[in-house]
Formats: sequence, structure tokens, C-alpha cells
Amino acid sequence: MSILHSIKWNYLGALFKGVLQLAVLAIMARLLVPEEFGLMALALTTVKVGGYFSDFGLAAAIQQKSEITRSDIEASFWFSFVSGLFFFIATFLLAEPLAEFFQAPKLVPVIELLAVNFVLIGASATSTGLLKRNMQFKYLSMAETVTYLIGNGFIGVALAYYEFGVFSLSAAYLTQTFLLLVAAYAKTRHSLRITFRLSDYKHIIKYGGGYSIASFMTFVGSNIDHILVGKFFPSAELGLWNRSRNLISMPSYNLLVSITRVLLPAYSKCQHDKVQFRELYLKSLAVTGFFLIPVGGGMYAAAAQLVEVMLGSNWQSAVTFVQLSAIFVPVEMLASVAATACSALGALSLQIRLQAYLLILLIPGMLFFALNGQIMSILLVLAAYYWLRFIIYICILNVKLDIRFGLSFKILASQLVAGAWISALIYLLSRQLDGLNAFQLLPLQILIGAIGFFIFTVIGPAKYFRVILRSFVEARSASSRLAKISRLLKNGY
Repeated sequence: MSILHSIKWNYLGALFKGVLQLAVLAIMARLLVPEEFGLMALALTTVKVGGYFSDFGLAAAIQQKSEITRSDIEASFWFSFVSGLFFFIATFLLAEPLAEFFQAPKLVPVIELLAVNFVLIGASATSTGLLKRNMQFKYLSMAETVTYLIGNGFIGVALAYYEFGVFSLSAAYLTQTFLLLVAAYAKTRHSLRITFRLSDYKHIIKYGGGYSIASFMTFVGSNIDHILVGKFFPSAELGLWNRSRNLISMPSYNLLVSITRVLLPAYSKCQHDKVQFRELYLKSLAVTGFFLIPVGGGMYAAAAQLVEVMLGSNWQSAVTFVQLSAIFVPVEMLASVAATACSALGALSLQIRLQAYLLILLIPGMLFFALNGQIMSILLVLAAYYWLRFIIYICILNVKLDIRFGLSFKILASQLVAGAWISALIYLLSRQLDGLNAFQLLPLQILIGAIGFFIFTVIGPAKYFRVILRSFVEARSASSRLAKISRLLKNGY
């Protein structure tokens, strides 16, 4: 029940934060121009390259280890903090060469400012890892929502209104990270004593290092589009693509994180029980995909209205980008469920090899199209990469967990049918009501999508999902009955 409770709070936080993010996106898109979003996307891409090593995967190591000591916590904090300082200095010094590589002189001060994020990440990695390990997702979810509201909703919007341009985005990003660091440490209050015993660093460096490399390889695959578009196309084009992808990924990402952040500590607790691990993995795959893929299908059909309402009439050229994102972003995120399972099983070398092979296939094709100025072809290759990665992950875990191949693909097929069903409903509605403007039509599209999802859940080919829902309701009912009996006994009845 602790896992279900954690997922519940993550979903509530994800729902509220998703609405908040879309509102901020709509405001910022009207205050800033695509070029400024493109510069921020480039700066974040360069900074995140080091971000995967600045905390050295220590937050994940803290979650994955079956038993941790105070020395583990102390070693994790100081290693990640010193690593963060190192990457801050290195990135600050490399700001000009990086800007020259992308032929964007305006990028220099943005990278220099965002380099501070390395120190903040290094200082907060242990605290956030402890919160996740201890299943304190209610607190973490509330902290993330409040810090996002302050950093982006207030400071970011205010600075953008007063024409600080791209610096309004970077200041908002750093503010949120700093406030989250303060909130996480205030809750954990872990020891800051320096430990000099090398043995204390052994596990966290071994697991954390492998986790960092695996995450970095995934990051390269996820951001190669930003790197190539930023290098070979104007910043405005990257801004259009970045906002289009974010428009799809924001609701999907929040739904995903509400489950996957619970999964690593949950998987790790049952990593030696294959039956329990297999059951948890299949449930997470079914539930996550049954939300992500239908949401993607609905957003594909409503792309034109989403762009006009959320970004404004000046962003109409982003409609095709939004539709393409809707095809692969849900699958990109759904693959994270399988990747998290592999991480919990300690199969990091397998993940690294898989990513290396996929990048060898991916990069030459994308580079060829980039050199020929074919931006849509680059993105189509990216979409194919995500689908291939997801299917390979499913096959790997089918073997490792002794899952029948038919079962996994049956679950996926039902999710794809649900996505197509909702997309068709929204498309037909849009055809019938084509006289309405985007602000009138979008709420009706959301309503018909929700009704279609409910109908599919009740009578559609979603048997495995219905079984999971039924077991969840029964578990909640049993838990409520036990709690009621406990209160009665406590009161002397």
C-alpha cells in the first residue's frame, strides 16, 4: 500500500503541476520569441551533458542500495557536491567555445549563468535521493509544485514581462532548483560530516558511475535532435521544435514521473523476488502506457487547437512538430519504465551497450539529413529510434523476468488501440464543429477525449488494465476497513 499511496500523491502533484506548467507555457510563449526559447534549449542541452555526471548518479545509488548507513549518506553528499563544483568551473570556462560551436554568441552569458545549476544539483542529490528512498513523495510532490510556481510562475513571468528575454527562463530554472534544494534538505537534515574512508565511497561510485553513464547515453539519444537542429538551423527553428516537444512532453512527463520516481525504490526493495518484481513491472507498464499513449493520440488530433491556445497564433508553423512529437514522446517516456526496471536489476552495462548500439544507428542518419537541411527527416529518424528502443527494452525484460512475449505486446496493442480510438473521436468532432475557434473547440476536444477514454476503459480491449484497477480498488477498500477496525479498537470498542 505504501507504493500505491506514493503513486497517488505523485499523480495529484503531477496533475496540478501539469496544469500549472501549461499555463506558464502559454504566458511565456506570448512574452518571448522562438529564438529565446531556442537559446535556452541549447544552453540546457550543454549544461545537462555535465549534469548527468555532476551528481554521479548518487541519488539513484542511495535509492538502489538495500541497506544504507550514515557513512553512505555522508560520502554521497560530499562526492556529489565536489563533483558539482568541478563541473560548474569547467562549464563556465567552456561557455565561449560551446557558443562558437553552435555559432550563437548570445549563448555565452546564458551558459555561464546556468552553470551554477551544477552546484545546486550536487548539493541536493543526496537529500532528494533520501526522500525517494523513504517514499516521502507527498512532501516531494508538494515541494516541486510550490518551487515551480515561485520560480517559473512568478519570477520567470515577471522577468519576461519586463523584457529580460532568455534570462527570465534561466533565472526561473535556477530559482526552482535552489528552492527545491532548501526544501529537500529541510526535510531530511542528513549529516554533513566529511568522511575520508575510501570504503564508504565504493558502492555509490560503482553503481552511481554506471547509472550516470547509462543515463548520459539515454540523454544523448534524447537530445541529439536539439544538438543538430541548434548546430545546423537558426535558433528560431530550435525554439519552435523545443516548444512543440515540450507541449506534448509536459503532461506526459508529469504522468510518467508520478510513477517512475516511485518505481526505482519500489523495484529495488523486491529485486531479489522475481515474481513480485515481474508483477510490479507489468502493472507499471500497463498503467503508465494506458495513460501516456491515449493522451498522445488525443494531442495529435488536437494539435492545431493546442498550438493556437497554448502558444498563440504566431506559432502556427509548430503544428506539424506537435503532431510528430505526439507520435513518439509517449513511447520515449514509456521506455523509462523498462529502463528503470533494468537499473533496479543492476543491468547497467546492458543499458549502456544498448544505447551505444542505437546511437551508432541513429547519429549518421540524423547528421546526413542535418547537413542537407531536412529538419523533418531528422525528427522522423528520432521517432523511429524511440520506438525501436522501447521494443528492445520490452524484449530484454521479457527474457530477464520470464514474461510471455505475447502478454507484453498484447498490453501495448491495447494501448495503441486506445490512442487511435481517442484520436479518431477528436478528429471527427473537429470536422463536425470546424466553425468554432480554437478556444471554443479545445475544451470540447478534451471532454470527448475523456469520455472516449472512460468508454474504452469500461468496455474496450483493456482487460489487463481493468484487472489492475479492480485490484487497486479492492486493496483500498481492505485498507480502509483495517483502518476503521484499528480506530475502533483504539477507542475501546
